[in-house]
Amino acid sequence: MLRKIPQYGIVPDVVMYSAIIDSLCKDTVISHAFHLYSEMLSKGISPNVITYDTLIYGLCLVDQLKEAIDLLNHMMLKNVTPDVLTYNTLIDGLCKEGNIKDAKSVLAIMTKDGVKTNVVTFNSLMDGYCLVNQVDKAKCTFNKMAQRGVAPNVRSYNIMINGLCKSKMVDDALNLFEEMLRKNLVPDTVTYNSLIDGLCKSRRISCALELLEKMQDRGQLADIFTYNSFMDALLKNRQLEKALILFSQMKECGINPNIYTYSILIDGLCKSGRLIDAKEIFQDLPVRGYRPNVWTYTVMINGLGKEGLFEEALALLKWKTMVAYQML
Repeated sequence: MLRKIPQYGIVPDVVMYSAIIDSLCKDTVISHAFHLYSEMLSKGISPNVITYDTLIYGLCLVDQLKEAIDLLNHMMLKNVTPDVLTYNTLIDGLCKEGNIKDAKSVLAIMTKDGVKTNVVTFNSLMDGYCLVNQVDKAKCTFNKMAQRGVAPNVRSYNIMINGLCKSKMVDDALNLFEEMLRKNLVPDTVTYNSLIDGLCKSRRISCALELLEKMQDRGQLADIFTYNSFMDALLKNRQLEKALILFSQMKECGINPNIYTYSILIDGLCKSGRLIDAKEIFQDLPVRGYRPNVWTYTVMINGLGKEGLFEEALALLKWKTMVAYQML
């Protein structure tokens, strides 16, 4: 498209190139984006901070973090000053990889260059710490926000609540939830789902049900993740009939089960001695448009093995191996 523009007397500039590079990066067509970047340079068009921000974002999207850091260094050598978006994009990409060490190095450069951290910076760092099970460091980062005059947003609380619940610190998560409400921040479905899942995994199903009621009263609708948490908890507590009622209610509400829902259900049926029902659901999955994953095969194989049906279990084991290989 850029090659045709000169026919109309228009000379492509940095804005045009950056816009198309942005589109290519969002579509993860990074090689094409860098081809245009090289074309810019060959035509003497100097990339600006927006061009570099876009390319760094694209590299982070496809997990090419080393190349993204190299590009940051290159833009600085070219006297293009990185902005808060440049640094936040890199920090977020590194944190999503669990590479907190390099993320903190980028943060140090950001601070040295006088670029102010914002809520996005802190959220990325907290998310990264939670990812590598360092929830205490995430809490310290959360507390530093207030000291730096940065107000936490709903996503900040969601990251911390989810991290605390996954670390079995559900009461601390509930305290943060109450703090959110006091600050007039509106919890969303992600907030409630994290808490409900944490409560369900702690076998506090009645507390989770109370929270579900509050969630619905406040206009937040339960989704498939909400129902999966409840079904998993009920089946682990050997409450199969309640789980089956919930499964029916979910479908009546227009919420379609996912493969994780069916895997939970098959596992519960097998453990409750209802192998025939479990097999029927398992065999119907392809007909319903679902592809069993490794966990689905595992629960079915375990169910067959428990009943001494080793030949059937071995036959499924071959399929499980194929699925696992395809995922590599």
